[in-house]
Amino acid sequence: MANGDHEPTESPATWENVVVGKAKEVIGRAVGDEELAEEGEEQEEIAHEVRAKFRSERQD
Repeated sequence: MANGDHEPTESPATWENVVVGKAKEVIGRAVGDEELAEEGEEQEEIAHEVRAKFRSERQD
């Protein structure tokens, strides 16, 4: 069970989140699906933001 005081040791956004987002973006652009490309781009950006926030909070 999760303890409320337990802090995760790993970032909640992993490199897999970035790779999947980038893949969606590339595939979307390749097939002309702008919605998929935008979704992938956004997913990648969010993963980077979450990871940066996590690192910042761990340093404090």
